[in-house]
Amino acid sequence: MTAPIRVLLADDHPIFRRGLRSLLGEYDDLLVVDETDNGPATLEQVTAQRPDVLLLDVRMGGANGIEIARELRRTAPEVRVIILTTYDNDEYLFGALQVGAHAYLLKDVALDNLPAAIRAVHKGERLLSPQLVDRVLHQFQAMASEKLRQESGLSPEELRILELIAEGATNQGIAEQFYWSEITVKKRVQEILAKLGAANRAQAVATAIRRGLI
Repeated sequence: MTAPIRVLLADDHPIFRRGLRSLLGEYDDLLVVDETDNGPATLEQVTAQRPDVLLLDVRMGGANGIEIARELRRTAPEVRVIILTTYDNDEYLFGALQVGAHAYLLKDVALDNLPAAIRAVHKGERLLSPQLVDRVLHQFQAMASEKLRQESGLSPEELRILELIAEGATNQGIAEQFYWSEITVKKRVQEILAKLGAANRAQAVATAIRRGLI
């Protein structure tokens, strides 16, 4: 028989912990090994109990969930960390993902889904509450776009010039936007063409769009 998944509960609300323990106790493949209500105790019990999965609130006394997850990535990387919280702000969400949390679930998730989430994370999957997925994807796309722009060697000013060209702006129109002379605009456009390896303005715009720069 396969050994049950060992789960540690870390939350400063005793009633919520009691509810989780009762819920998970209904499943033979899940075993709650202990409960804690603050950061230092959580780190101590991870060392003592060596759980497979840690259900961790993001706000507790002593150390928040982000700090605990960061420490566990260093000292106990085999422990899968599920952030289970009411907080959906970007600071906690992206902070948790950056320090290696395996899942970020909101407490309004249907409790019937929690055992399946624990099993999935134990197998190495990473999970997010459905209402958080769009936000994370948007952030990922923004980061990817920023990386592409940096790799292109184009400055924000040059990217704005490309956008204006794509919108049909003439050299005179661009000059008015930046309070430059048309000679300066022509020079800057030539520099942009050189960086993109483009022969003309239309090709530069096509290249920038294809690369996701504008």
